[in-house]
Amino acid sequence: MSKKENKKGSGKRVALIILIVFLALVLLVLVGGTVFITGTLNKLSRPEQNETLSPSEIEALLDDNQYVDDLYGDDSDDADATESMDETEPGVEIESIAPEDVTLPEAPVEQIVSEENQDNYLNILLVGQDSRDPAKRARSDSMILCTLDKSTGTLTMTSFMRDMYVKIPGYYNQRMNVAYMVGGFDALYDTLEYNFGISVDKGIAVNFQSFIKVVDLLGGVDVELSAAEANHVNKKHPEWKLTEGMNHLSGWAALTYARTRKIGSGDFDRSQRQRNVITAVLAKLKDMSLIDLYNLVDEVLPMVYTDMSNAEIVSMAMELAPLLKDLKIVSQRIPIDGGYRMTMVNEMSVLLPDLQKNREFLVETIGDM
Repeated sequence: MSKKENKKGSGKRVALIILIVFLALVLLVLVGGTVFITGTLNKLSRPEQNETLSPSEIEALLDDNQYVDDLYGDDSDDADATESMDETEPGVEIESIAPEDVTLPEAPVEQIVSEENQDNYLNILLVGQDSRDPAKRARSDSMILCTLDKSTGTLTMTSFMRDMYVKIPGYYNQRMNVAYMVGGFDALYDTLEYNFGISVDKGIAVNFQSFIKVVDLLGGVDVELSAAEANHVNKKHPEWKLTEGMNHLSGWAALTYARTRKIGSGDFDRSQRQRNVITAVLAKLKDMSLIDLYNLVDEVLPMVYTDMSNAEIVSMAMELAPLLKDLKIVSQRIPIDGGYRMTMVNEMSVLLPDLQKNREFLVETIGDM
């Protein structure tokens, strides 16, 4: 268990593009001006993301094999298609708990930020959903809360692990990644507020198709692979000849690498691979010209969903402007080390968080109570 706990999650591959697009939009607003960017922002998708599903529709989605295919792809394009969604550490016997024996809050927990200091914080939730259909709302494969503390100039990225077993207000107790599917942004916001005391301002979501396009538009990325990682990716795509050491990866190769969880400790080690790709992508993004940056955003925006208006995005970008030069970036994960148990609930392998311990950590890092 300690090996897993030493890996700090920072999001899945689909969340990489959200971060890229967000930073690119800020740069475009600063360099290109608000009038220039307005037409581009109109390409963002703002569908009825918060349309709720009936209990029967939810159960049908959870039980539908085709839906699982949408989530994890097939052997032709997915490095992990044959894996179960339930992950357990090899050699560790997982305790089973009856649903009625799981203790979750009976009422929303206290907010982690005092009312008088709310204006000092901006919380934007980045959601990566694992659906191939841009119009189809799916489970959230990644959930990264970006908290800007304006008073200290700190941007804290907090990843919430998808398999945490929590209360989804208005629905039932389930894995956290189900909240977005059943109720869109609103259900996910409510889940974070109810269980952790976090008030989310706005959200951005994408599906994983965007990832390949962005990496290819960047001309590929350079990532260092271990011998085991290179061999694993080559087995999925025999035409590739990746080796131990630094490799130049196309969009497909980067996606295959980023999805790998058979090497190491499942999702926990996969988080490290996401950080590696984030570093490589941002290195390329930093050196892009304004024209190339605009072309990148122009291609990707139609695949991005948000509940933010154009005016809110521009306002946010302008608010970030004076902070960018000295912005401090922190990355962390919930549940924290020693703040969860791997358990079986309703025949699902889940992470059962110690909500009190995790909330105390959030108060220390992105709160003020």
